[in-house]
Amino acid sequence: MNLFSTYTFSNYWERFPVPLRLIVKARLWTAIGAGGVLYLSPIIFNSIGFTAEQIGSGITIAAFAGITTRFGTGYLLDKNFSYAKAIKAACLIAILSDFILFYSQNHAAYLSGQFFLGAAAGIYWPSAELAVPLNCNNKIKSSEGFSIARSADAIGVTFGVLLGTLGTYFESARIIYLIDIICMLYIFYFLLNRLKINKKNNRLAVKDNIESKYRYLENKSNLKWLMKLFPLLLITIFITGVMSLLQSILPLDLAKGGIIRQPLEDQRVATLITIKLILIALLQWPIGYTLRNRNSPFKFKLCLTSLIIGFILLSLSNFLSDGYLLILISFIPLTISLCIFLPSASDAIIKSSPIEFRGTSIALYSQCFGISSLTVPWMAGKLIDSYNTAFQLWLIVTLLCIFLIPVCKNIE
Repeated sequence: MNLFSTYTFSNYWERFPVPLRLIVKARLWTAIGAGGVLYLSPIIFNSIGFTAEQIGSGITIAAFAGITTRFGTGYLLDKNFSYAKAIKAACLIAILSDFILFYSQNHAAYLSGQFFLGAAAGIYWPSAELAVPLNCNNKIKSSEGFSIARSADAIGVTFGVLLGTLGTYFESARIIYLIDIICMLYIFYFLLNRLKINKKNNRLAVKDNIESKYRYLENKSNLKWLMKLFPLLLITIFITGVMSLLQSILPLDLAKGGIIRQPLEDQRVATLITIKLILIALLQWPIGYTLRNRNSPFKFKLCLTSLIIGFILLSLSNFLSDGYLLILISFIPLTISLCIFLPSASDAIIKSSPIEFRGTSIALYSQCFGISSLTVPWMAGKLIDSYNTAFQLWLIVTLLCIFLIPVCKNIE
């Protein structure tokens, strides 16, 4: 099968149920709007004189808001609250945050906008993740569904960042908030209003697609299912922390330079980060499709092994004056690892959870992203300040990857 054939991909796309295709399209448009907002907001508020601490406080308050709404959303989803209604609510809250951030000129307004942005994300992610297996059928496994959904996320974020970057050239960086508003209105009015799915049929579809292949706990009134998720959640917290490092600390490492490696100009840093996003957009679907039938322990071991290779290359780049070439090479294994992790973790959470606790499980999984954003960049920043280089950071992360590989065998 030629994975890169347009005709072949079109046929592959048609195999998915219509409701699932609508969810994937919704995720694509969400990612387009969110891409610019997440990656370029710090640049906007830095340009009007906000300190790094002030910008960081906004990220922190967004993380706190997301942690709160994720738990509430997971509980409601377990009580059969419609995921479509939850996503609509997230769209409305995101629009409110965009309006606030678009007009923000002071720290208080910025914090308010970030709070609503985090709250919207906390409602959206558990709902959008749970919507994928609910709309799979007997022909489409949840692993395939998550693979195509994560591909839409990656393509959307990349396109959103590119649109925002174009806006900066015309001194209209705040256009990212208008783009996000347009995307949210499009999802709310057109895509999600077409999701007419009977809740009872949803539960039956999930049982046919998943429960027939995976034995759940006989006594679901206890929390043994939560203990079974612990190895997966442990690795998820680590890898989401890695994702946070690559988003927030890697640009700083490039700008500051290494032990011998020369610092890079802002334009080169932006170019390298864009290349990384484009790689994820290009490789997410082929990798996810290729590994869709492999078991979870294999996929997570391969994911951690790829991370080890990538971080070894990042560490070695510190000792070369032209070390950015090694950084470019490191993007390949780092991208492969993320392309393996994102659909695989979502699929593993679904397969390892009882049906009545699936919303809570997805919320716990999504919570790992919030916890990582809340803690990892701050700790990494302190480490870099202490040594004036990220070499020690990448070395520590490499060792943690090695220690976590044996944990993968306990993932179902």
